[in-house]
Amino acid sequence: MSRVVPIQALHTAGDLTAAPAPSPAHGSPTPTDVEAGAGDEKTKRDADDAASLASAEIEQGLGVTKIEALYLVFGRGWKLFLLWFSVGLIAFAYSLSQSTTYVYAQFATSSFGEHTLVGTIAVVTGIMAGVCQPFIAKMADLFSRPVALSISVFCYTLGYIIIASAGNIKSVVAGQVIAQLGQTGIYQIQGILIADITNLKWRGFVSGLYSLPFILNAFIAGYITSGINGLSQTGWRWGYGMFCILIPVCLVPSLIVLFWGDRRAKKLGALSLASSTHARQMIMERREPTRRTIVQNIIHHLNLIDAIGLLVLGFAFACLLAPATLSTSAKGGYANPSLIAMYCVGAVLFVAFMVWEFKYAAHPIMPRRVMNRTFLCCIAIDFLYFFTGYLTDAYYMSFVYIIKPEWSAKNYTYFGNTLTVGLCLFAVVGGAIQRYTKRYKALQITGLVLRVLGEGITFMAVNGNQKDVTLVMGRVLISMGGGITVTSTGVASAGSVPHADMALAMAILSLWTQLGGSVASAISAAVWDRNVPRNLEKYLGDQYNATQRAEIFGSILVARATEPHDLVNRAYTEAIRPLYIAALATCFLALVAGFMTKEFYLGDAHNIVETNKEIKMRSKDETSDEAIAARVAQVEAKIEHQIEKGN
Repeated sequence: MSRVVPIQALHTAGDLTAAPAPSPAHGSPTPTDVEAGAGDEKTKRDADDAASLASAEIEQGLGVTKIEALYLVFGRGWKLFLLWFSVGLIAFAYSLSQSTTYVYAQFATSSFGEHTLVGTIAVVTGIMAGVCQPFIAKMADLFSRPVALSISVFCYTLGYIIIASAGNIKSVVAGQVIAQLGQTGIYQIQGILIADITNLKWRGFVSGLYSLPFILNAFIAGYITSGINGLSQTGWRWGYGMFCILIPVCLVPSLIVLFWGDRRAKKLGALSLASSTHARQMIMERREPTRRTIVQNIIHHLNLIDAIGLLVLGFAFACLLAPATLSTSAKGGYANPSLIAMYCVGAVLFVAFMVWEFKYAAHPIMPRRVMNRTFLCCIAIDFLYFFTGYLTDAYYMSFVYIIKPEWSAKNYTYFGNTLTVGLCLFAVVGGAIQRYTKRYKALQITGLVLRVLGEGITFMAVNGNQKDVTLVMGRVLISMGGGITVTSTGVASAGSVPHADMALAMAILSLWTQLGGSVASAISAAVWDRNVPRNLEKYLGDQYNATQRAEIFGSILVARATEPHDLVNRAYTEAIRPLYIAALATCFLALVAGFMTKEFYLGDAHNIVETNKEIKMRSKDETSDEAIAARVAQVEAKIEHQIEKGN
C-alpha cells in the first residue's frame, strides 16, 4: 500500500506554485503565465518541487491547501470536464428547486389557514442556515467534501418528503427546517470548491457562472408551477415532491466524481481535496492517529466544530427572534409570560455565547486571526444586505399576489424570479468587470448605490404608485446592485484570509448574514401580524365580521379574491409601508461600510495573505499515474531527508 504524503509537500507538483505573486505595492504587476506546457516552465516547476520542500512549506500545518491533489487527479482533459460538468449539473438542479419551491411556502401555510407563520418559518430557517454553516464547513474539512455533500443531500430529500406529505402545519415547519440544512450544505460546499480552485481575478466570474442556471430556470419555473397547479391548496405538494427525486439523481454524478478522485489520489499516494485537515496534520507531524473509543471520538469532533458555541448561538437567536413572530397568536401578546421568558433566556444565552467564544472555546467559531478590517466590513455589508432584503421580502410576494389579482400564475412566478435573474446575471457581469479591472472596491460601492436606488423605487410602490413598471424597475435595480455587491463582497472576504481559513471565513460571513436575515424576518413578521389585522378591521370592519377577517388574514388566496379589493389593497399597503422606510435607511449604512473596505489587487494569487500561492493548471501528461507516482516518490525522499536532517 502506498504511503500517503501530506498534500502541502506536493505543493508545486499540484497547482499552487511557489512563485511570488505580483503585489500592487510594487507598481503595475506583470502578467503571469497561467498556462502549463512549455518545457522550461515544466522543468522549473520540477525544480521547485525539491526547493519548496526544504522551505517553510513543510512546516505549514495550518496553511495546508485543499486543492493540489484534485488538480493532480484531474488535470486538463475529459476528467476535468467531467468534474465541472457535475458541478454544473448540481447548479442546474439546485437553481430549479429554488426557483419554484420558494413560491410554494405561502400556499402550503395558507392551505392550513396559517399564512402568518411564513415569518416564523423564515426566522427559524434563517437561524438554521446561519448556525449550520460553520458546522458544515468544519465537517467538510474534518471528514471530506463528498461526505458532507452526501449528508446535505439526505437532509434536503428528507425535508421535502416531510413537507410534501405534511398533514398539519407542524410537519411543514419541521420539513422546512430539515430541508434548509440540506440546501445550505449543498450550496456552501459547492461555493467552497469553486473558491478552492480559482484565483482572485477569476473567482467572482466563476462564482457568477455557477448561478447562471437560475436565469434559465426562472423562465422554466413559470411553466412548472402552472403545469402542476402549484399555486393552489394542494398543488404545492407536487412542487416539493418532485425534487425528492430530481435533487438526489442530479447530485449522484458529482458524488461519484469526488469519491473517485479521492480514491485515485489515495491509491497513488497523495492526499486529495476530500481528505481532512486533521489527517494531513497527523501525517505532517509523523504522529500515529490517537486511539479513542467511539464516545471519545464523538466528543473530540464535537469539540473541533465548537458544537457548544453553535448550539448556544442558535438557541439564543431563536429565543430572541421567535417571540416577535408569535406575539399576535400568543395570549396577551408581548405580555405573555412565555414570550417574556424567551427574551430573557435568549439574552442570557447570547451573553454566555460571547463568554464561551472569547474565553473557553478551544476552537472558536470566529477565531481572531481572520478578523481583519476588510473581512469585518464585508460582514457588516452582507449583514445589512440580508437585513434589508428580508425586512422587505419576507411578505413582499404575498403582498404583490394580493394587490395584483389580474396577474396569472405564470406572470406572478416570472415577477418573483425577476430578482433572482437579475442577481445572477449581474453577478456574472460584476465578475467579468473584476477580471478586467483586477479591482473590486469601486464596483462594490456602485452595487450598493444601485441597491439604494432600487429600494427607493420600491418604496414608491408601497406608497401608492403600484404600476407594473414601478414594481418591476424596483426589483431590477435591487437585483443589479445585489448581484454586483455579493460578488464583490465574496471575493474580498475570501481573498483577505489565508487559504486554510477560507472555508471558515466564508462560513462566518454566511452565519452573520443569515442571522441578519433572521432578525429582519422577525421584525417583518411582527409588523405584518400586528398591522394587517388592525387595518383589515379598520377598512373592512363594517362589511366582514371578526371570523371572516381572520380567514382573509390567514390566506392570501382569500385576500386576493375579497371585495372591495381597493380597500384590501389599502389595508395591506399601509401595513407594510414602515418596513420599506426602515429598509431604505439601512441601505445607506451598508454604503458607509463599503467605503471602509481595503482595496487590493486581484491577480493570480489565491489570496492577499499568501501571495506566493498561485492557481495553475497541469497538463494531461503531468497528471498521469506515472507522473504522479514519480512526484510522490520524489517528495517522500525529500521528507525523509528533512526528517534525518532534523534528527
